[in-house]
Parts: sequence; C-alpha cells; structure tokens
Amino acid sequence: DYNGDGKKDLFTTGNLGITAYRNVGTDYPQWEKALDFISYLSLSGNEVNLQVNFNDYPYIGDIDSDGDIDILNFNFSGIQSRILFYENKSADNGGNSDLGSFELVDNYWGTVEDCDCGVFAFEGEDCQDVFGRMMNNARHAGGKSLAIFDFKEDGKLELVSSHEECSELYYFSNVATANQAPDFDSFTSDFPNQTDAARFNIYPNTMIMDVLDDEKEELIISPNIEANLGSPIDFSSSNWLYQKSGNDYELLTKEFLQEDMVDWGAQASPAFHDYDGDGDLDLFLSYTDLSQDQTLFSAIALYENTGDSQNPAFEFITNDYLKLSVAGLANIFIQWEDVDLDGKEDLVLQGTLENSNQLRIIFQGESGLDLNSTITVDDAFIGFGYSIHLADVIGDNHPDLLVGKSSGGLILYENIGGGRNPQFRLENNAYLGIGDDFFRSALRVQVADIDNDYNQDLITSDLSGNIRVFSDLKNNEGEFDSLRFYNSLDQNFDDSYFGKRNNLVFAPLYNDDYPALVIGTVSGGLRIFRNNEELPVESGEELVFQVYPNPNQSRLLYIRTNQNISISITTLNGQKVLTGQFYQAFSNQAIDVSALEGGIYIVSAVFDNGRRVSRKVVLY
Repeated sequence: DYNGDGKKDLFTTGNLGITAYRNVGTDYPQWEKALDFISYLSLSGNEVNLQVNFNDYPYIGDIDSDGDIDILNFNFSGIQSRILFYENKSADNGGNSDLGSFELVDNYWGTVEDCDCGVFAFEGEDCQDVFGRMMNNARHAGGKSLAIFDFKEDGKLELVSSHEECSELYYFSNVATANQAPDFDSFTSDFPNQTDAARFNIYPNTMIMDVLDDEKEELIISPNIEANLGSPIDFSSSNWLYQKSGNDYELLTKEFLQEDMVDWGAQASPAFHDYDGDGDLDLFLSYTDLSQDQTLFSAIALYENTGDSQNPAFEFITNDYLKLSVAGLANIFIQWEDVDLDGKEDLVLQGTLENSNQLRIIFQGESGLDLNSTITVDDAFIGFGYSIHLADVIGDNHPDLLVGKSSGGLILYENIGGGRNPQFRLENNAYLGIGDDFFRSALRVQVADIDNDYNQDLITSDLSGNIRVFSDLKNNEGEFDSLRFYNSLDQNFDDSYFGKRNNLVFAPLYNDDYPALVIGTVSGGLRIFRNNEELPVESGEELVFQVYPNPNQSRLLYIRTNQNISISITTLNGQKVLTGQFYQAFSNQAIDVSALEGGIYIVSAVFDNGRRVSRKVVLY
C-alpha cells in the first residue's frame, strides 16, 4: 500500500523496470496504472530507471519507518551482488507517500554480498568459494529474492534471501543495535527452523502475511518458478505454511490451499468416462508430478462420480490408473473416444517415450480396457509440444485426428481406415485457416456441441489464455467467437484469460441444456464452469457482423451489422489499436486503418446483449 489508503497496490516487472498499479477499487481490487516505471536519483545525481532482473523478487516496504515505502534489491548490473537501498523521500519532503522521490542512499545495505549458493562475504571481505579461494568481484548471476522482517521481535530487521540456482533460504541475523542501519555478519540455511527447513530443488521464495487471521504474520514459502525445468519440483506439495510459535516458526502444512483442492503437480488433462457403468461420468485426470526419488513421472488419477447425472460428487479412487507410472511415459494427455465404433469408449493416450512423442489407443474389451489390444499410431507426425484430439470432422462417422501444433497451427488428418485399424492421411495443414501464430502457440483443441444446436463446434485454447469457438466446424470458414465467462464481481460477461497451455474438455455433468467446461491447468489444477445460459455461445445466425474487404489493401474496413455494436481492434499480441468505437446497425460505416502497419489484426464487436464476436483481418 504505497499511498496509505488502506488498499494493497500492485508492483510488477515492466520493460523499463518496475511498473506500479494503484488499487482504485472499493469492494474488490481494480487497477489503474500509476507509473510505467519507477526512477531514482543515483549517487552521481542523475535520474535513472530502477532496473531489476526479470526473475528478481525485490523487497518493497517501509525500511526506515517514515511512513512511505522503500525498495531493496540486489545490484542489477551484476558487478557485485550487493543489496541496494532506494529510499523514498516523499514523506521526508513533506509530501504524501508516493512513488516519485526515490534516491539511492546505500549500495552496500547490510554489508553482505552474495557470492554463490551458501557462500557470502561480509563487511568488505572478498568472496571466497567453498575451498577458501578468492572470488574477486563475484558475479552470482540470476534471479534473487529478498524478504525483510523483524523475525525476533526485537525492533531490528532481519534478512531472508534466496537465489534461483540454489535450493535453500538464507537467514541473516541483524547484529546492529536498535535504530541503527542493519548489519549482517553471518547466516544460516536452517530457516524457518532446523527441523523443517524450507528446501526446494530451485529458488524458494518467502512471503510474509497474516493468512490465519490471528493478527500474527505467517510465512508462506514456495518455489519461484512456474514449471519443472531441469530441477524437478513437487508442485502438488509446494506451498509451505509456517506459523509463529514462541520464538520460532512451526511448519503447519506443505500443501497450504493445495490440500483443499484437486492439485496434481503439473499438466492436468481431464477426461470423463462412465467406467463403472452406473450412468454418470467419472473423472480421469492425467498429470505430471515428482516421485519420492525426485524423478518426474506421468500417470492418470481416477475419481469416481458418487453423485448422479445431475449432481456430480467425485471421490478419489487411485493416483495411478492402469499403473502407467511405471511405463516410462512422460507428458501424458488423454481422451475417451469410441475409435472402433463398437459402442464402447476407448482410451486415447498421448505421451513421450525415449524422446519420441507417441499416440496410443487402448481398446475396450468385453470386461474393460484390454492392454493387449493397444496400438500405436505412426502415420501422423506428432511433435514435441503438440496436442491431439480425435473427432469425426469429415462426416463419415470415423474419428479423424486433429493435431494442435506447438507453433499454433492446426492439422487435420482424415481417418481412411476402420475398426481397430485407423489410418490417418494428411487432409489440411491449416484447418479452418488456423496456421502457425507465435502469439497463439501451444494450441489445444476440443470438438463438442456446446450450444446444443446438433452441430459440432471446435473449441481452442492457446498461449494467449483466450478460448475461441469455431461454431459448426463442418460448415465454418474460419470465423470464431471468444468464449465468455460470467464475472460475479462486476456482474458482466468477460473474455477468458486463463493462462497458457490449458487442456479443455466438455461434459454433461449437470442437468443443464449445455455441457459444462472443465479446464485442466499447466499448474496441475482444475477449473469447472457450468454453462447454464445460452448467452456465452449464441448461434451466429441471429447476429450479423461482417468486416470487408478482407484481405485489405485500401485501408478502409467496412462494417456490416444488424445491431448496434462497439468495435475494438487489437494486434495478435493483444495490443489495442482501437477501443470502444460505436457503430450503428445497418449504417455500413467504414474504419480508416491507414495508420496501421501491414499484418494480421483481430476486429471485435460487442453487441448490446454482451456477446462478443471477432474476425481476423489481413492488412497489406
């Protein structure tokens, strides 16, 4: 809370340093950009951007107890890994707490220098490695985090730091007297306590806040990375909560929040199938996690639906359905589909084995899945980062193969085989005009009738976090809508931004006219959205929105619509170049886009009923 209004504000990384957003909400947070970047007065008297490494976690808080927030961060240049103290002078200058008066007042705060994992130098000493050899001007590159707090409750600030290449936290006790500048001369890695010290394989980060509503500050320690890259993390047990107990901190749980939800580490991919034949859909969830011997594996978890077809309730059965964890497959994704058209759904499984991405189909026998009736599809190329989905796209009742590319394109393979011998032939390398697109890479697709009009729709998610619907895919020429979700805070329907690499499945879980959407996230969790209204996915026949000519060389875009709309234009990377321009129904007005560079743009219309429709336009 930098401006003292009682509401926490937001600080995040930007191209020029630290970007600040002011919280202007009342009942819930609403963000208004306060500064594109924070600047400071350097020791030489120049005004300079306050730069941080992209993976740094600086400390932002009131260090000198004068009522405004200060900033601590490790040296951005990397010449010496020392902590810099940027003092906020706004309160000293008689003004309100603000962000416009920072000054670098100490380039060796706490007299400590980070040399290497578990190696520090104090009070002007040179860095030495673990063998005692000098490391002059050590450059311990990479992200670093800082947490500052009076852990001992003695009126002095202590320091906790970490590094993205290191597995532990480092706690520094303040040996200065009260009301003096902090002075650190030793450290320990047994933090928060010797018995349950917080250690991850990479980059632990300490957050200090009262989450138990006990008027005391708890510690939440979690790895400051988003994916398992090189150093595995058990992301299903990665939120460690410590509570103050006397003069120490006691570990309460390693699964704070995670223990109250479905969380399987990483790459959750849901699928539904009535495996016990009781008339309701059971939940299957493939995932990637960390084993006890610190190796990554993929498996399938099963939850039995103990409710009914109208009120689902899921009970955990096993974390290793079919014992696939010992098969050596990584990055498993699943689908249930009747491939051989015998009336029983088969298990379609995509996974990586020995640097090869494979597609396998396990067929149903008389008494369940028959592992001896497993085939490997080898006539379609499935690269790393690709995703697959089987559905009858051609219209001959045989499931065809859709392949979402890591580069954003969509490939269609026609199934020219039959029964338990599917054969896939390349039909279209950019189905529905969906070609490679950097800003929509990591493409995932699903086919389902989501608006109950008896026509199959294609639903896509990608790196943008947006979910798009290509209605009636067999008659679609590349037009799509953005799937919209009800926001109960502002009581409106908004576009979807659910992060990258989501895995989608639609299933009739409730007694609704439309199927529910279940999203498996890259972080291992699930989101369920109930579609009990037609508004988010209406039939395109009742609303008209056309943009022409397309492709366009004249730089005049004409709009044809049968209702009043608000027009916005964005680039493929989400930058808005036109916002909220009103167009009247049947006016056939034109938009002058001569100021725009050649390329591909998204023209979006918002109708009076809240529905949003988008068109892709090419400018030459």
